Amino acid sequence: MSTPVEIHLMGRTFSIISNEDPAHVQAAAELVQSKVDELRQMGASVASDRLLALASLNLAGELLAGKETKIDGLGNLISSLDHVVLQAEGLAKAPLR
Repeated sequence: MSTPVEIHLMGRTFSIISNEDPAHVQAAAELVQSKVDELRQMGASVASDRLLALASLNLAGELLAGKETKIDGLGNLISSLDHVVLQAEGLAKAPLR
């Protein structure tokens, strides 16, 4: 169900319609604002629209890096499980003494 949500970014209020939980939308806006604040602390002095674009690109980059890390982790887990399965199969085929 679409719900109107008011968010605050860079001293401005935006009213948006979202199917997401309003608390989730607020949390996302707070994350963007924190990235904007971080860029400002680093000395970024660009127009608001560019600052929001930089913040969005930084967050997207962090998201993609996190996904790659998870994919690598899953690959390692699958490899380990394959190894365990091979060992178990070997034990199952071994003659009993």
